[in-house]
Amino acid sequence: MAKHIINNPGGRKPLSEDEKYGIPIPVRFTKKQFIRIKRKAGEMPISTYIREGALHAIVRQPVTKSLMKEIRDLNNLGTNINTLAKLAHQYGFNSIVDKANEALNGVNAILHQARLKIAEKEVEDTSFNG
Repeated sequence: MAKHIINNPGGRKPLSEDEKYGIPIPVRFTKKQFIRIKRKAGEMPISTYIREGALHAIVRQPVTKSLMKEIRDLNNLGTNINTLAKLAHQYGFNSIVDKANEALNGVNAILHQARLKIAEKEVEDTSFNG
């Protein structure tokens, strides 16, 4: 009896859709970059190393000017809080209550704005990936 070519029970099992690699992405490297990647990959195939790196690496977005301003403001408020703590140790906490509340309100406002921007960015990222 002739062997059925399409349904070969002795052959390799077909891969599921999740396991198939179907979309090639051409990437070019300089000779130095390629040597560095090859060295880092070690015994692992280079394509596997690049795929794993792309899927599991953490790539940080550059800090925007507005976020940098908020970070600087928060740092300045932190400096003010340290000064207030020093004064509180020298003269007692009652002497700096108003300034401490003002600094705390400033920190809360900046943190609230930062949380809103982070949440906005997460919504953008999920809509892009979804």
